[in-house]
Amino acid sequence: MDGDSTSSALATKMARRVARFAERREDWTVFGFETEKNPLYARAQRRYLGASGSTDPDDLRGSIPATAFTMSIQSMPPGNRIPIHCHETEEVFFILGGECLVRCWEGEASYELRLGQWDLVALPPFLLHEVLNDGTVACHVQTLLGHPKPLRPQYQDPELLALQAKVP
Repeated sequence: MDGDSTSSALATKMARRVARFAERREDWTVFGFETEKNPLYARAQRRYLGASGSTDPDDLRGSIPATAFTMSIQSMPPGNRIPIHCHETEEVFFILGGECLVRCWEGEASYELRLGQWDLVALPPFLLHEVLNDGTVACHVQTLLGHPKPLRPQYQDPELLALQAKVP
């Protein structure tokens, strides 16, 4: 095989492995059933790698198929929040802009931490948590889940669980 055809094959392969910001769309429908219950749960997601913890792990919405973990960016307006939930896998929040408050629960124990730009928290599997944007500007959170097709979030709120179960 000559170098040109090898380079061309690699270029084709790599073109399918790049997700550019300009090509990501801000999707406000991903968490629609949460927002239906409470408008303060509204947030946008830009998928880069995998489908995150969405209702359909095969609905990539243009992202790169995941092989080890998922990665998306969520944008939360001031005053909005991610409802109390947990995952069967590690979840990492890396703050790209703004700030937020992360609340965690383990049994009777609770813990709060404030994250600002460039801060990160790695939440262990099955740790109940919520994220609140109590700041004055949008909070942009890079979210990683430690599995290529994680299960749906496990909500603490039974009504959210019921709404989620209705989503195909």
